[in-house]
Amino acid sequence: MQTPERPPFWSSASRWLASSMNSLVHFAPLLVASLFSRRAAWAIYRHWGRNTCRIFGITLSLRDDNENELDPGPRLYVWLNQSSLVEAVIFAQLLPRWYTIGNIEYALMPLLGWALPLTGNIVIVRQWKWQAKRGIERAAARLRHGENWLISVEGARSPDGRLLPYKKGAVVMALRSQATIVPMFVHGARDVMPHGEWRVRPGHITVHLLKAIPAHGLSYEDRSAVLGRLRALAEHKLGQR
Repeated sequence: MQTPERPPFWSSASRWLASSMNSLVHFAPLLVASLFSRRAAWAIYRHWGRNTCRIFGITLSLRDDNENELDPGPRLYVWLNQSSLVEAVIFAQLLPRWYTIGNIEYALMPLLGWALPLTGNIVIVRQWKWQAKRGIERAAARLRHGENWLISVEGARSPDGRLLPYKKGAVVMALRSQATIVPMFVHGARDVMPHGEWRVRPGHITVHLLKAIPAHGLSYEDRSAVLGRLRALAEHKLGQR
């Protein structure tokens, strides 16, 4: 599929200016709310993202293969194809409240990245293996106690849309907490904002929740098999696209 034509420079610049103002308007209330209520901070963050999508002309939809058949227990949404920076603002619009593990590079991004720890998420430094491992263990404990989490199985954005090597951290989280794995494939994000591009194209993004994989009864020894199953799902979706 051919990437849509880039919008004019001044149109893009004006949208980014409006987006910056939107971020400033939301960040101060988010900072205050984070001191008292994660729920209130989440609501502000969600509204922030909704306005961002409107500014850039991005529309969203959710496709769920589970048809409301998921268990009420905690869920780990496993993001199979990370390809665009714009994905950071869309998941809060479509999914129930969740937490995530973010890289320090994203957390240092002004305003939007700073919101990562303020909304109860965990920041890791990938280069520090011990610190990243502890972050995953903390997230798994919170997942086990009932929180929903979302994690990229690649750990970084793909520059060309092809899948990067999958990391086992997401699967280990689910197995240790016995949570339900919900594979998640994103369509259209790279067309809206390709890797390395600053001009955001108006467009539509669909988040597709694939059939859930219950981790109940699985053990740490099953991690490679589960990871291979997730990889096969993603490759099948890419083949369809």
